[in-house]
Amino acid sequence: MITFLGYLLLIFVISAIGGLFPLVRGWSKNNIRLIVSFGVGVLFGSCFFFMLPEITQPLGSSVGIPILIGFFIIYILEKFVMVHSCEEDVCDVHSIGLSAFLGISFHSLIEGMSMGAGFLMKDIGIIIFLAIIVHKFPSALSLTGILLHGGYKKAGIIKLVLIFSLTTPIGALISFFIFKNLHENVLAWAIGISSGTFLYIASSDLLPFVHQHHPRKFYNLFSLALGLSLMWLGKYFI
Repeated sequence: MITFLGYLLLIFVISAIGGLFPLVRGWSKNNIRLIVSFGVGVLFGSCFFFMLPEITQPLGSSVGIPILIGFFIIYILEKFVMVHSCEEDVCDVHSIGLSAFLGISFHSLIEGMSMGAGFLMKDIGIIIFLAIIVHKFPSALSLTGILLHGGYKKAGIIKLVLIFSLTTPIGALISFFIFKNLHENVLAWAIGISSGTFLYIASSDLLPFVHQHHPRKFYNLFSLALGLSLMWLGKYFI
C-alpha cells in the first residue's frame, strides 16, 4: 500500500510540474513531439504486451467487448460531450478554458481507476502506472497552454492544474478500494475498458500530433519505437 501511494504521489508531482512549467518558460514543440511519441509507444506496449494478454483468459471470446466500450467512451466524450486538450502544446482549440479542463481531467480520472484495478490484478498496475506517467507531463503542459490562450489568470491556472493533478490519484484510490473484493472477471472488464481508452488516446489524440511536423518524422518514429521496445523488454524484467 505504501508503494502504491508513492506511485500516486509521483503522478501528482509530474502532473503539477508539467502544468506549471509553461508559467515559467516556453517549451520546444519538437521536444514535446519526442515526448509524446515515446508516450505513444508506451501506451501501445502496455495494451498489447501486458493488459490484453492478462485479460484474455478470464474473458475468453468476450475480450474485445470491454476494449471496444473503453475506446468509444472516450470517443463519444471527446467528439460529442466535451473538449480534450489533445495531449500537446498547441492544437486546434475548439473552445477555451473550462471545457478543456473538464475533458482532460475526466480522462485522468479514468486512467487512475484503471491503475487502481491493475494493482489488484497480478500487479499489472505498475505497467499502467508507466503508461500514465509518460504522457502525463505533456498532457498537463497542453492544458496550461489552452488556459493561457483562453486568458486565464496565473492564480486560476495554478488552482486548476493542482486539481487536475489530483484526479488520477483520486481515481486510483477509489477503484483500489471499490474493486478490492470483486471477482477476477470484473477486474478484467475494468482493465479491458482501460486498455480501450489507452488505444483511443494513443491513436486518435497523440499520433496525429506526432505526424504534424514532417521534417522530423523519423526522429518521432524512433522515439515511438523506443517506448514500444522498452515495454517489450519490460515483459522480462517487470
